[in-house]
Amino acid sequence: MALTITNSTYAGEHAGLYISAALKQARTMEFLTIRENINYKEVVNKVAGADLIKDRTCNFNEQSATLTLTESVLEVKPLQVNIDICKKTMLSDWSGQQEGDFVAYATSYLAQSIADATELAIWQGTAGGNGSFAGIDATGMATSSASAAYSADNIIANLGQLVADIPANVYMADDLYIYMNKKTYRFYINAISALSAFPFNNMGQYEPVFEGVKIAVVAGLQDDVMYAGQKSNFYFGTSLSSDLTEIRVLDMANLDGSDNIRLVAKYTAGVQVGVAADWVKQS
Repeated sequence: MALTITNSTYAGEHAGLYISAALKQARTMEFLTIRENINYKEVVNKVAGADLIKDRTCNFNEQSATLTLTESVLEVKPLQVNIDICKKTMLSDWSGQQEGDFVAYATSYLAQSIADATELAIWQGTAGGNGSFAGIDATGMATSSASAAYSADNIIANLGQLVADIPANVYMADDLYIYMNKKTYRFYINAISALSAFPFNNMGQYEPVFEGVKIAVVAGLQDDVMYAGQKSNFYFGTSLSSDLTEIRVLDMANLDGSDNIRLVAKYTAGVQVGVAADWVKQS
């Protein structure tokens, strides 16, 4: 019997449930702050005070204390997925996986594509890139110079330099991370495995960390680059409840006679650092 599909459309908040699940498959999402209700732009504020605490007196002097407001703009970009997939291909996979709801299974085809594209765009994306958005901007960040292209022989020294260059006001923050890709992390594991006092093979369940700073291993970061910064100072924006968010599964048989299923996803995405001076980039 031929596969019959009831065309489904999810918009706004309902579609946001699917998009949210897809986006969160991107590895970097574990190590940043997600803002879910941005339709276009949002100002990210950070307030810092100086000389706020004084000896008690009967007077009020607002000029003796300062509050500094730092602003950056988190802008999201409308993106979409529009693909045709042959029923025969999907039906074979679906039967093999024994999924109960074919429409739900079809949307899972979208999820991995969205996650992969988002992961790459966070670290290497450009605003003008087709299917991408502006990635992390290193303008204003502290800089750390790598001794050479990363290898197992120099990764410990380069990590030591990166940690030394972390701004003092964020060093030892609970949500401070070193961001590196899988290739760099492999060099790190290789290096510490070679240390007789710290054999990786005997550590069991290991939490990635270097000199007390947690390591976030992400897929989208380019080779020979590392960052250090706070999760609370790293923002990803999207809109999960507006008309900008939509999921469609369309059976094309009754429309053009083809044996295709058309999958459509519409969503928004963007990334921004709140206070760049509290971050450091090594390259």
